[in-house]
Amino acid sequence: MSQSIDVFEASRRRLLSIAYRMLGSMAEAEDVVQDTWLRWHAADPGMLQTPVAWLTTVATRLAIDRLRRAKRESALPEPWLLDDQPSGEDEVERLCELSYGVLLMLQRLSPDERAALLLHEVFDVPHQEVGRILGLKTEHSRQLVRRAKARVQAGPARRGASADSARLAHAFVEAIRRHDEDAVVRLVQGLDVIGLAGDVAPQALAATGTAARLQCVNGGWGVAVLRYGRVDVLLSLDGGTLYAVRPRVLAVA
Repeated sequence: MSQSIDVFEASRRRLLSIAYRMLGSMAEAEDVVQDTWLRWHAADPGMLQTPVAWLTTVATRLAIDRLRRAKRESALPEPWLLDDQPSGEDEVERLCELSYGVLLMLQRLSPDERAALLLHEVFDVPHQEVGRILGLKTEHSRQLVRRAKARVQAGPARRGASADSARLAHAFVEAIRRHDEDAVVRLVQGLDVIGLAGDVAPQALAATGTAARLQCVNGGWGVAVLRYGRVDVLLSLDGGTLYAVRPRVLAVA
């Protein structure tokens, strides 16, 4: 029993990463991991010759089932918060480094396209294994990945902490800490913005009662904007694009 728990715990991070990328929700991803654990606990040990592959298959299929059942609204996905600043040193941590912009684009894909693209391009699962997980022929898996890449207009890539994003994140933090609304507006005007509208006006980011700290969002540079000590808005900087998200659930790994 102890060995079974150890094997599962060693794969937990991977399973959570897959489910989060599929669903765009940390709460739902944690539910998928819990359901995977229940199935793992109940499985015949003799059937588990390749534990990681078995767990990946179960978690992926559970996530696909959730996507197929749910009626998704065109909302921004929940961010995944890591350390205060991007590091990218730990290979396990890199499983989380899929930019917020790419995560948003994944919502354009069908459940099978999303799974095939993530498994092959992000988690380096061979096409033959992707096909087995999805119940498809190997060539169909290749076609799914090609089609998914075309639909998101670029293949997913692990995101590095660019110098421009770091500079902008520091500039936002300093402007918000000074409550310099004009400076915040100037920073916003230089970017393509998604999520800042009447609900989250640029001036409001530096209003009285706000504070800011550097925050690693989905493996890249970001800013947590706090209002009276509680995170109110998350800013994710991805190249020349700024994503502003009101977090429903703060997921700190």
